[in-house]
Amino acid sequence: MEFKICGITRPEDVQVCENEGSAFIGFINIKRSKRFLDIEKVRELVDSMKNKENTVLVIEPKTVEEAIDSVEKSGVKNVQLHSLVAEDIDKLKEINVIRAIGIPEKIGESKKEEIESFAKVCKYLIFDSMIQGKSGGTGKQIPLEVAVEAAEIAKKSNADIKLFLAGGINAQRIKNEGKLIKNIFDYVDVNSGVEDGPGIKNRDKIVEFVENCKVI
Repeated sequence: MEFKICGITRPEDVQVCENEGSAFIGFINIKRSKRFLDIEKVRELVDSMKNKENTVLVIEPKTVEEAIDSVEKSGVKNVQLHSLVAEDIDKLKEINVIRAIGIPEKIGESKKEEIESFAKVCKYLIFDSMIQGKSGGTGKQIPLEVAVEAAEIAKKSNADIKLFLAGGINAQRIKNEGKLIKNIFDYVDVNSGVEDGPGIKNRDKIVEFVENCKVI
């Protein structure tokens, strides 16, 4: 199973993620996040990497221009957006966009329409749990049946869409539900599940997580 490790803040954690074969490595540039990094620090970490193709900048821009500026200054190759509507994202033709969508406990008609609209214009979608209207960084798991429902909606809208599952991902969940998750999702996204504290990754937890992903 392929995976993304997000919320990286330290050079030593970048090295561990690269050595363990993370398909994507994420840096968060959203001020409300406990793992916030400014663009200059993100650039330093990206410049230290062997493979910059799997870098992801996590942002919540107000405009398309702000998104483009942040990507260019950081040197990343992919952007994970927690804002902008589908019409705006459709303008980002030169950037690989991962659009985050907060998934509630029950998917209503408006959430279905949201998933469909983003699936039509994005290469990737990442489903994360949602608390008080915000997605990302909650550490809360999306019930698998709800995540599967969201994935099916996205794939009906765009058969080529690539999907991430986030929200409380850790080695134990992969061990328990990994085979079911792999049948639906292309990637899992781990953050707090491999940490000792916000932004402080634990090498042993990463290795355990990766080992569980590899046997799925």
